Amino acid sequence: MNITFEHNLAWLWLIIPITAALVFWLYFYRSREEEWTQRLKVILSTVRWTVIFVLCLLLLIPNLIRLIEEVERPRLVVYTDESVSVPKEEREQVHAWLDRVEESLSERYEVRHMPFGAQAVHEGSASSVDTLYTDLGAVMSSVNEDFYGENIGAVVVASDGIQNKGLDPRYVPLNSGARVFTLSLGDTSILADIELSQLLNNRLAFLDNQFEIKARISADKMAGQVSRVRLLHDGEELAQQTLNIDDPSFSKEISFITTADKVGLNKYIVAIDILDLEKNRLNNSADAYIEVLDNRTTVQIIAKAPHPDVALIKRSIEKNDQYEVDVTLLKDWDGRTATADLFILHGLPTDANDLNLVQRIRTDAKPVFCIVTPTVSFRHFNAMDLGLTVEARQFQSDAVSGAVNKDFNLFNVDGEVRLNRYPPMQAPFGNFLLNSEHQVLLRQQVGNIATDKPLACYTMKDGIKAGFVLGEGLWKWNLFEASIDETHWTEQWIQKSVQYLAIRQKRTRLNVTAPQQVEEREEVVVLAEYYNQSYELNNEPEVFLSVLDSAGNVIDYQFRQTSNAYRLSLGALPPGEYAWTSEVTVENETFEESGTFTVIENRSEYVNYVANHALLRDLSDKKGGKMFQLADADALTADLSQLESAKPLIHTFKEWSSLIEWEWLMILLVLIISAEWFVRKYTGYV
Repeated sequence: MNITFEHNLAWLWLIIPITAALVFWLYFYRSREEEWTQRLKVILSTVRWTVIFVLCLLLLIPNLIRLIEEVERPRLVVYTDESVSVPKEEREQVHAWLDRVEESLSERYEVRHMPFGAQAVHEGSASSVDTLYTDLGAVMSSVNEDFYGENIGAVVVASDGIQNKGLDPRYVPLNSGARVFTLSLGDTSILADIELSQLLNNRLAFLDNQFEIKARISADKMAGQVSRVRLLHDGEELAQQTLNIDDPSFSKEISFITTADKVGLNKYIVAIDILDLEKNRLNNSADAYIEVLDNRTTVQIIAKAPHPDVALIKRSIEKNDQYEVDVTLLKDWDGRTATADLFILHGLPTDANDLNLVQRIRTDAKPVFCIVTPTVSFRHFNAMDLGLTVEARQFQSDAVSGAVNKDFNLFNVDGEVRLNRYPPMQAPFGNFLLNSEHQVLLRQQVGNIATDKPLACYTMKDGIKAGFVLGEGLWKWNLFEASIDETHWTEQWIQKSVQYLAIRQKRTRLNVTAPQQVEEREEVVVLAEYYNQSYELNNEPEVFLSVLDSAGNVIDYQFRQTSNAYRLSLGALPPGEYAWTSEVTVENETFEESGTFTVIENRSEYVNYVANHALLRDLSDKKGGKMFQLADADALTADLSQLESAKPLIHTFKEWSSLIEWEWLMILLVLIISAEWFVRKYTGYV
């Protein structure tokens, strides 16, 4: 313990003589000799000088420094596996052992208990343990993160070694360098069992298309047994295959081919018939969830007259089985626009009558792909107001080839194709004015002279897409490509143009985004956006959501406003199928969105019950520890009690206290100076 001053002690050379002079003047110079005895003067002057000196000394801000030592016991961190694969009675035995450890090693260690499954949590924490996964890698990460910088004497991991999530714990380095001991649980005996270990399938399929589901199957100690593997959908058996198990360690991959016949999220079950020899009957089936989309697009081709370009366009589109193409002449068209997603006009309009018919397409806001031939009446074509104005005379044409615009980015095209080698097309002779949002794919080229005139372009006006081919003769390009045995660039260009133009653009006032498929224990989050009449984001109205579960129960929610949208957390829902409906009412007008999602049951912990003690042994060996059987848990306690690497740490630090803050010192000074004043008063000096 020592004392330091914040100000220089050289001030004492000034303080001491001043205080001495002051006391001398008060008691020896100013006082009368006959009033006090010499002894009393000395006592009172000493008291007065001491008080004044101490007060002046406090002005130098003295601090008392004490050295304090604290002993930090090493921490013994015990991680206990609470996952479903660990038998309940063994978990109880581990907890009983942990109670004994806390009692017997309390003087040597500070024992910390960390239960874990999918993650490790502090005992008594508000967070619950996810018991449907085992992540031993998260245990090693927890040592680094939850006990960073602390004195860790040893780590004990009590587990069956069955890991189905996360990193391999053997290769997660420990920052503390603490030794890791493992307490092995579970049974390593290989039991007679058939296991459907994995399903392989695409998450998306298209209506009426075939798709494949692969099942990976393994079996132990089941040689000579015969079972069945079945594919089920909506309670109906779609297919089955015989499973002949011919090896004690058997594995096989079985494939099912089926057809998507129902739009939406479909649940397919692959199940293996359970045999009497099996010990684990929870791993004989698995579910595959496949979203079936009705992505078939109807394309209506309307031509003024038969033409080989029309045949080429139809053939190119039909190479994709998601498109249905109908070809008709204008005179035979029924005028209905609701039956098609995209209209292709060839050589139209040629007069006012044609315009009256095809104008319905524009009025109903349908996308259109125009093959503009020299026979088109451009006065009537311009009246369609598609974002392209043509200044040309009817029946006048020019022979042109094409050049790819490298800046085009609506879809990918082969920019290296040499279109100047292709036979020329007959393009209207005139000027072409693009008066809306647009991109040009091909520019006209006359001989070797490139021009700025478009040959193929795409526009967007009033939210409606349109495409244009300003010429005829595509069929010649296709024949030329066939003659030189090159990739049919023309067909691919037509296909991509149709795909771009026919994409259905969803523009609704209420837009809700919900997951289609989540796993058990996973948070279900739904997002929503509301647009006002100008299609600007607005989150002032209240948006509601109703969720219907498979048991017929309905729960109503209200979205929470975010910065400019909405968010709603449904929490973790039990496995099952759910239907939802969201709505918002603004000025007596209601907007709705609906959909479905599925919560998948998590069977990760039910697939394998064979303990992996080899992993635990390797883990403890790599981390400087040792593996113990549960029956030898007390031997682990004995080893921990004698572990030399687990040593306490002595922390030394200084404790500063300012003497000015000592209340008792101030009280003492007041009492002393009061006593001195009382004596002076009593003797009549004051």
